[in-house]
Amino acid sequence: MALKNILVGIDPSTDGESRLKLALNLVRAHQAHVTVCYVMREEHDAPVSPIFAGMPVNRGDTAAGDPVFPPASREAERAGQIEELFRTELRAHGLGGEWQLLSPGETAVFIDLAKVFDLTILGQLSPEIRSTGFRPDEIVIATGRPVLVVPYAGTFDTVGRRVLVAWDGTREAARAANDALPLLENAEAVTVMFVGARETTLAEHHPSIERMVQHLQRHGIPAQAEETLQGDLRISDVLLSRAADLAVDLLVAGGYHHSQLREALVGGVSRELLDHITVPVLMSH
Repeated sequence: MALKNILVGIDPSTDGESRLKLALNLVRAHQAHVTVCYVMREEHDAPVSPIFAGMPVNRGDTAAGDPVFPPASREAERAGQIEELFRTELRAHGLGGEWQLLSPGETAVFIDLAKVFDLTILGQLSPEIRSTGFRPDEIVIATGRPVLVVPYAGTFDTVGRRVLVAWDGTREAARAANDALPLLENAEAVTVMFVGARETTLAEHHPSIERMVQHLQRHGIPAQAEETLQGDLRISDVLLSRAADLAVDLLVAGGYHHSQLREALVGGVSRELLDHITVPVLMSH
């Protein structure tokens, strides 16, 4: 199924504009409708007056007698710049889209929106924005929809050319792999990887990983299986190391199991990935 309805969360962090460009590239590729939610900073939860639009930004170097605008106007200026970039791209490519302003406290509003989208794109919480941006793990769990989490470090123009799919045979992994199909349709190489603690575990999961590879191949996706022992490393470290080796631009992983035991064993991998991702991660619950 093609992506036809994409939601993007943008915040005032330095990577917000880069994330928007990645989102617009996906929108163009899939001829999708896009909704962008710009999340204002914590101290500016109140609605910003439109009279601030277009006003000069106070950068702390004003001359005597020059007007000094409050922080809210600087925030409005930044939001206005990104909105103009967004609307210019829509007009240039004949795409449909919407722009909304949200406050950090409106997580429930964002979750309700995300439930009716094919894909939600969010940024990894960077140190500069942890009190403002929405937590990707909360959105993944609450919506039941796929979420593409983009690292705050690095530049990512496209996803889906070279892909690593983390596979453990669970419901969450199956959901993530199938949710990723629209992003894999033009893939050059897809590796489906199982990380096991013991040789016996590898043998037990071998039929499952082979079935997933065949499933992807029947969709015309050039997939191959890879199995490896965990060793002394965390599973998340094994996956991220292999992602770097393969120069992938997308990692696909299931996220967060329901039971407390499985959450302790596997949910921790989800958290570690979100904390340390170096490439965009598509995560589903």
